[in-house]
Amino acid sequence: MKRLEAQKEVVRDLVSKLTGARFEIVPVASSDSFPIKDLEWFLRCRNQDDVKRTPYLNSVWKLNGGAIWFESLAIGDTFAWIGSAYGEEAAAETLDLNFSDFGEKGVRAQLERRYPIAYRRISSAELVAREAGKRRHVHVELRSSGSKGIVVFTVAALIPTAKSSNLATRVGACVEALKEAHQRAMEI
Repeated sequence: MKRLEAQKEVVRDLVSKLTGARFEIVPVASSDSFPIKDLEWFLRCRNQDDVKRTPYLNSVWKLNGGAIWFESLAIGDTFAWIGSAYGEEAAAETLDLNFSDFGEKGVRAQLERRYPIAYRRISSAELVAREAGKRRHVHVELRSSGSKGIVVFTVAALIPTAKSSNLATRVGACVEALKEAHQRAMEI
């Protein structure tokens, strides 16, 4: 238990130092209050000034299996991207679509067929994330959270196992990759 407490404090201190933002340990008493299951610990940047300065990293959590995830604020969503490319009427039409299974090929194919400009933006953001991770030898991805009418996108980085060796180096690589991926994705 002490090792777990020490690890989350070490990671909190590292991301706070690397970003210049204050990250807080959020109690995980009931994982029902989090959309993420099997949490060991959770960190979040809550200070508004810090959040504005560091949109590329807002949350960090460790899963019971040992993986540590780092996630940005939202970089955009289908409603806004479709609206900017096709107009308000087209965006309003998407409110009737079910995007809860956005990772499925059929749902993505439907989006590509109906809104190719928005789909290309998503594909470009996915590529930007992969390239940023590849440069720093970490896994970085465009994450999607879909529901009825909308998909919200963030950029996330992963340390597959949280072994103590090289933890500071791996956290640093994730933070830098997220910063690059977030900045480049926002330019698309």
